[in-house]
Amino acid sequence: MRHESLFSRLAVLALLVIPATQAAADKFVIFGASGEIGGAIVEEALNRGHDVLGVSRDPARLTNDHANFSGARGDVTDVDSIVELVPGADAVIIAVSGVGEDNSPDSATTYRAAASYIEAAGRLGDAAPHVIQVGGGTTLFTNGVHGLDNPDLEPGTRRHGLYFGHWQALEAYRAAEGVTWTVLSGNAGAMQPGERTGRYRLGGEETLFDAQGGTFLSTPDYAIAVIDVAENHEPIGRRAAVGPPLE
Repeated sequence: MRHESLFSRLAVLALLVIPATQAAADKFVIFGASGEIGGAIVEEALNRGHDVLGVSRDPARLTNDHANFSGARGDVTDVDSIVELVPGADAVIIAVSGVGEDNSPDSATTYRAAASYIEAAGRLGDAAPHVIQVGGGTTLFTNGVHGLDNPDLEPGTRRHGLYFGHWQALEAYRAAEGVTWTVLSGNAGAMQPGERTGRYRLGGEETLFDAQGGTFLSTPDYAIAVIDVAENHEPIGRRAAVGPPLE
């Protein structure tokens, strides 16, 4: 069964059994829905009344029993899998991480996911949804110094592969044509589980600080930012830093 038909069935069911105020809910496909960040994004979307198709290579890990949630087996590094799963969605969210056995940036899941989505979008044309990818904070500047300008990031190590994989993913989107994309980068090492305060702010290429010089942003607040962007489709075609409110 193709998953665009699943979305169509969910929409019909929504018209029959839920109030009209929720019939216009958005439909989001979330790759990496079983992970910590992906799971927080799923919860935020469901709490707002949206329909979510959570995707994992191991669908047994997709245990959410919310009425608006459905799970599917899929692989965001497989172009055919993306082409099958995303048509009909209002936005696609990629929340994955990892690196291959050689620890190279080329093998990083983030980069492979971006490259695969760009290729899939080329096949889908105008039917390709807006994609929002979780970016790495190490690709931001802090007081004018780029996070990857670090002599301790030795090629061949896992950290090097992960951090530069995020950079290559961002550069792939920047070079792509005909793709509607956004990369949202939380501050490096500062995004952790915590309270949902409902407060965050978006920036550009620089790490964001609060008035006390802190950079902490809870994962639930990062998820708010992701779903806000998914709902409003703004910003488009750029990377945005996500950080704490100034005050």
